[in-house]
Amino acid sequence: MSKKQLPSLLSPALKGVFYLVLIFAAYMLANSLYLFLYRLAENMQWDFLTGGKNSLPKLFQIMILSHSGIGILLTLILVTFVIAHLPRVWRRRHRTSILSGIFYVTAGLVLLVTGLFIFTEAASRNNQWAWWLHVACGLLVVAGHLIHRLVSYTHPPNTHILRYGAVTFMVTLIILLIHSFSSGGDLTGDESGSEMQSGFIKNVQSGSGRIYPLLKDSYAPQSLVSPESPFFLSAATTTSGGYIPLRVVMQNDTGSSQKLTDDLDKHGFVEDTKIGSETCDRCHQDIVAQWSASAHRFASFNNPFYEATVQDLRKNHKLSNEWVEQHLKLFPVSADGAGRIKSKFCGGCHDPALMLTGKMNQEIDRTRPEAQSGLTCLACHAIDKIHDRTGNGNYNIDDQQQDPYLFAKSMKGSIGAFLHDAIIKAKPEVHKKQMLKPVFRSSEYCATCHKVSLTGQLNNYRWLRGQDEYDNWHDSGVSLNASRTFYLPPNKRVCQDCHMPPEKAVLGDLAAKNGVVRSHRFIAINTALPFLRGDTATIRRIERFLKDEKLRVDIFAIKTGNPDETIMAPDENQTVLHSGTKVTVDVVIRNQGVGHTFPGGTNDSNEGWLDFRILAESGKILAESGYLDDKNHLDPLAHVFKLVALNNSGNPINKRNAQDIHTIVFSNVIGPGTADIAHYEFLVPEKYTGKKLILEARLLWRKFSREYTEFAFNANPEGFRQFTKTPDLPVTEIASDRATIALSPSTTSVSPDDRPVKTPDWIRYNDYGIGLFLEGDTRGAVQAFEKVEELSPTSVEGPLNLAKTYIKDGNIDKALKYLQKCEQIKRGDARVAWVWGLVLQEEGQYERAAVAYKRVLEQFPEDRATWRKLGRTYYLNQQYNEALQAFDRVLNIDPEDRITHYHRMLCLKALGRDSEVTQAETAYEYYQVDESAQEITRVFRLKNPGANLMTQAVRTHKLHLNTN
Repeated sequence: MSKKQLPSLLSPALKGVFYLVLIFAAYMLANSLYLFLYRLAENMQWDFLTGGKNSLPKLFQIMILSHSGIGILLTLILVTFVIAHLPRVWRRRHRTSILSGIFYVTAGLVLLVTGLFIFTEAASRNNQWAWWLHVACGLLVVAGHLIHRLVSYTHPPNTHILRYGAVTFMVTLIILLIHSFSSGGDLTGDESGSEMQSGFIKNVQSGSGRIYPLLKDSYAPQSLVSPESPFFLSAATTTSGGYIPLRVVMQNDTGSSQKLTDDLDKHGFVEDTKIGSETCDRCHQDIVAQWSASAHRFASFNNPFYEATVQDLRKNHKLSNEWVEQHLKLFPVSADGAGRIKSKFCGGCHDPALMLTGKMNQEIDRTRPEAQSGLTCLACHAIDKIHDRTGNGNYNIDDQQQDPYLFAKSMKGSIGAFLHDAIIKAKPEVHKKQMLKPVFRSSEYCATCHKVSLTGQLNNYRWLRGQDEYDNWHDSGVSLNASRTFYLPPNKRVCQDCHMPPEKAVLGDLAAKNGVVRSHRFIAINTALPFLRGDTATIRRIERFLKDEKLRVDIFAIKTGNPDETIMAPDENQTVLHSGTKVTVDVVIRNQGVGHTFPGGTNDSNEGWLDFRILAESGKILAESGYLDDKNHLDPLAHVFKLVALNNSGNPINKRNAQDIHTIVFSNVIGPGTADIAHYEFLVPEKYTGKKLILEARLLWRKFSREYTEFAFNANPEGFRQFTKTPDLPVTEIASDRATIALSPSTTSVSPDDRPVKTPDWIRYNDYGIGLFLEGDTRGAVQAFEKVEELSPTSVEGPLNLAKTYIKDGNIDKALKYLQKCEQIKRGDARVAWVWGLVLQEEGQYERAAVAYKRVLEQFPEDRATWRKLGRTYYLNQQYNEALQAFDRVLNIDPEDRITHYHRMLCLKALGRDSEVTQAETAYEYYQVDESAQEITRVFRLKNPGANLMTQAVRTHKLHLNTN
């Protein structure tokens, strides 16, 4: 029989299945064409079709789900058809039909597998291969089916093929027509988030735009918050302008009440239940696991230290003011009004789930999920912009943004939740735009909570600078914004580079790129919180972080009364000292890897110190500075890295009661790329003549101080439920150094020239010189920097630092000499141009100085010090308008720069712009330091010799050796 005479191999039942396949296939073809056209429209930015780059039409989502659902169903029907069809067709042994059928079926199975992979693993950048393979197999299936039918003994008439194509085309047109009527606009809000909203001052203006009446003058600081804000004193805002539903920052993830109770009974705070993150955990397992061990997660009443402090403020701080009183008229509080209102100053960053929902106006139930949530995923990721660079939690939460995906409100474990996640995986771009604003990658984003100022609204006193990691980073070499830096790294680093480094995604996080995600552990220096939880893994991570070339300790110099016998780099030389000689050991502590000051954060409660020991060869401790006593209190005479502040009665701030800070006794921190020197003076004992002494220096860290830990434990026993006494927080050794010295009789003369010397590292001498320079010891700094020049003659560092030192000494001729050397080594260097500007300005060559500063700004366009110096140069050259432009650049970088406000005032006076002079003068006075407050420190320093020593430019610790 001829091919056309052969009967069909399909039974009536099988024909019915085949027609069903054709119907579903027609829909899948139309569906695929629609999805292809939508993707094409996105790539071509045809907003008339897509509804905008952030739009996610419901029809599009339905088509994605039906594409997967119908595709799976169609494949199952086809498999059934093939199984039933294959025995009959195989008997004919028509090779072409068999081969085309195998090809067709294989392509269909690959199409199914790739589709299921995308459906479960997300259409991410890493999975593009699967998407393209899926598309290719879709085309091959269509082509394979046509080929199979055309080569078979019985193939359909061409008219049937054309009709089928026409029907498919019409279905596609109908879908597109429905899409055009149903697609909405942009659903996900502003995705930029990167343009900070200047003029946060609007928050202190009334609706008519006039300056708020309580200001009493013409200047309204950007960081000042209106008492009309429901979140006063926090600078946080919401898009709606009011309180938000809890779901905005916690979704529906409140955990089970039984689990919360079990955690509270066991630990005193919630540890195991991931409040506010269970929804995210469905796709971001690694990120949630990392966050679960972070200090951000334990930021609220699940942090017993913070809870003790904020409850002390809420219950015991009664000092009100007219700002607080006006707020209370609008938002009444039943009790402890001033304390509760002022606690919102903390709540913007520590308690968003409480503060933004209005619960900080009430008595807080510490057992509630919102009190134990810390910083949830959406507490950060629902932020759509920050207002400016003044910090104090000055972010905006977009509470009007909706989850545009279908089934968004479905509970965990439901079919709706499964479908919701499936759509996100199929179309993750919109979710990413919602959850990851460009500003999140910037240090300005971190500054919103890691930069703090204390205003008169809080302390009933005046503006004071609180912690400020942002400006310490921004005005440094790490950010490549400071030409005067002693060390210039090859690349700029932002906060996220150190605190959110790439980490392997071992749990299959769908956000992973090349197998890694940005770590959400936010590793820093807080070892106290993981210690309370018994989380030794996190403590080890923090210790590795701290020891990873962040700081260096160097016992670098041993001085006697004879300058010619100063021994530098004793570990590289044969060190011999005379018995009976009084010596001073200089220990250099260098900040080589911290992107801001060390320590950072709340330095009134932090505790870093240098433990310096002198030991006999036997290991016996002969003298020690920086010991811990039997009650775990630190040696009061230790060389510390912390801040000591007093209230207006002269009592120390040791409860983290920032609202009571009146003045600073001292703040000893080490800036990025700089060094601190601790001097230890002692008498070399006669008893050990002919023997050796061992010098040991260790940089130690404890989060928190013993005094603060005792306060927190006693004030908040519920939070420390698992402890029966004040916990002994871990002490971490960050860096250390040892040196051995031999003791000879005093009659022996030791010449430096007789000692074998290794080739030392010029950086060590440079660090020593930096420390001496910052102390004001210009003579010693010159000697160290001369050694740098000798050891590294091709580097600009030696002559550059010598020029800086001679300028500080007032020796302009010597400074010019070394600047010329710099030009010979590296002509036109921007860091050298900074020093040229200083010299030329000092000599009155203002036009040339301005040229030098402009050269600096070519490489360091956000160098605030250079803009300030340029403005001062223009002012001295009577170019007042140009000076104002330069000063405005400084205030764009730091609106709270008091020196710049002062210089603006001078320029405005010179221009006769009297109406603006008062505002500039008021701004300067607002940020001015209250020098009279230092009188309070006098009595404290008399009673505390250790604190008094740390206020000195040169800190020499006198040790007495125990030779018994």
